[in-house]
Amino acid sequence: MRISKLNTSPGSTAKRHQTQPVSRLNSLATKYKMTRRMINLNLYRQNKEQKSQKLNCQKLYRKYKTIFDLSSDPIVIAEVKGTGPHDRMIVEINEAAIKHFGYSRSELLMHDTSFLHPPEEVDALLSWVGTEMNKNHHVFFEAKHLRKDGNVLDVEIHATQIAIDNSPISIAVIRDISERKSLEKRAIKLHQAEQKFRIELESQIYQRTEFYKALVHELKTPLTPIVLNSEMLEDNLEGKHKKLADNIKLSSLELLARINELYDMAKGEVGTLQINRTWISLFDLINEIASVLSPSLNSKQLSLQLFFRPHLPPVYADQNRLKQVLVNLLNNAITFSLPKNKITMICGFNQKYVTIEIMDEGTGISEDDLHKLFKPYVLTKSDGLGLGLALSKKIIELHNGKIRVKSIKNTGSKFSIILPANNTD
Repeated sequence: MRISKLNTSPGSTAKRHQTQPVSRLNSLATKYKMTRRMINLNLYRQNKEQKSQKLNCQKLYRKYKTIFDLSSDPIVIAEVKGTGPHDRMIVEINEAAIKHFGYSRSELLMHDTSFLHPPEEVDALLSWVGTEMNKNHHVFFEAKHLRKDGNVLDVEIHATQIAIDNSPISIAVIRDISERKSLEKRAIKLHQAEQKFRIELESQIYQRTEFYKALVHELKTPLTPIVLNSEMLEDNLEGKHKKLADNIKLSSLELLARINELYDMAKGEVGTLQINRTWISLFDLINEIASVLSPSLNSKQLSLQLFFRPHLPPVYADQNRLKQVLVNLLNNAITFSLPKNKITMICGFNQKYVTIEIMDEGTGISEDDLHKLFKPYVLTKSDGLGLGLALSKKIIELHNGKIRVKSIKNTGSKFSIILPANNTD
């Protein structure tokens, strides 16, 4: 192995010491250049970020400025100097606010908001608004605005107070509620008129009911002895005179039935018609009615056919009122049936309903009459008061049931009664 010989001469040592400062200067210069480059790079990046932030701020400003200007609700921005009614100076408004108030932009800017309110609102309302804004930084209230043309608008205002650079400003979003207020006033007037009309109507109904009571009493007082005397004459007379007494009795009973119908209808109209329900057998009730009406059926040679579904359950109903309805429907069927026609009654049931159908082969009911059939005091035949079917409908409805009719002119009619099964409500 070959070993190099070190040069240890005095000249070589001096030369080495002379080159050391130069290399240090070169190293420092290199570090300076690198530092300078890094500083320049950082400055470039900072400048670029600042430009980017500025662009973003400008975009954000344009965005919110567009929203502010295009808002359909008027917006007023004011500088807050205190809580008094004259301490909010307008510094910015949108186009909707200019249209809302009718003033130009220059007429609104740098004025306090008090001149936009009626004098009676300035001290009380605006002082309260200032106090609430200072305390809660948000307030919602209704007020009135004065337009330049003198018109007064009802408005609701959402106002918020914020601080920008330690300077408080309020942002008020306004909504015109004049139309709503007008409708509310109209609704109040209509409600008051309705209450007045209802009171008058109740008074008239009460007077009419009292009149019916008095009328029924006055009519029944002389009618009762006529019925009783006709029954006595019928029992003690024979031949032609007996028949005349019988006619008097039948006519008296018919008139008594009409009087009772009139009184029941009056009670039904004012909601005082009552029913007393018990469990009753339809089979027994209908057969009883058929027996009572047999003379009327025989006089026109009509046949009445009764059909009952097996195991027909009892119904929870007012026996007298239900009998009243069935007699009325059967009497109508007899009246409008031709001699030797057939009348059919069918009683059926399912899990929910019991049904009673009465069908005849009579003259039928026209389309016009069908629409007014259950209206009181509307006559569809020459005799009576037009109360029978209307009263029947009310009675069935008091049983939570329904009554329906189908009819074909010159063919016949079918009346259906639908009652709840097993219903004790």
